[in-house]
Amino acid sequence: QGLCQSTVWVYTTYLKKIVLNAHLSGEIKGNPFHKFRLSPNVKQREFLSEKELKILLNYKFKQNRHSRTVEIFLFSCFTGIAFADIKNLRLCNIHVINQKIWIISRRKKTGTTFQLQLLSIPAQILKKAVGRRRDPNRKIFDINSYECINRNLKAIAQECGINKQLTFHMARHTFATMALSNGMPIESVSKILGHSNITTTQIYAKIINSKLSHDFSILENKLEGILSSNNAPTE
Repeated sequence: QGLCQSTVWVYTTYLKKIVLNAHLSGEIKGNPFHKFRLSPNVKQREFLSEKELKILLNYKFKQNRHSRTVEIFLFSCFTGIAFADIKNLRLCNIHVINQKIWIISRRKKTGTTFQLQLLSIPAQILKKAVGRRRDPNRKIFDINSYECINRNLKAIAQECGINKQLTFHMARHTFATMALSNGMPIESVSKILGHSNITTTQIYAKIINSKLSHDFSILENKLEGILSSNNAPTE
């Protein structure tokens, strides 16, 4: 059917459950999936480096539609909010708690609640998008289709010299890797992303070699501090 392995894995998982239930209820004599294992073969998720993010932040685009696309893309990079949830974002989802701007909403895909405090960059983008809007149920961002946004991102990458196949979903990957690389606990990242299972978030942790190297450096410094503080053993 031309499906990738990860898609086959999803369909097979459901099919195995159906066949197992049929076997346990006596509808079929044996379970043909017994001892059958299939790897999802998850692709490595691409994300933008800090250098590439700075390029997008500072580049002056010739076309207004590209500037607007980059603003929405950067909003996702610094919040981790998915395209469909940014598109559905309304004023009623914006809250001020202890003088900080928070977004509290539900994921369209899973219905899982997510909440996050806005950093300065997405707060500025939000303020610009809100403008004079007062209706709490009015959508904040005027966004085109997902396909149109991705076409714009492809042209944007070529224009500013980013040698990656830029897609909107890459913004979500960028937030996850950036947050984990800078020490945010994986439980917090999972909550912000609105994942229903933390194993989904762990995929990001596996691809961050720089985070692993950083963790080892912290461990090394702590151990050196402990060892150097002890007196050398006497003969």
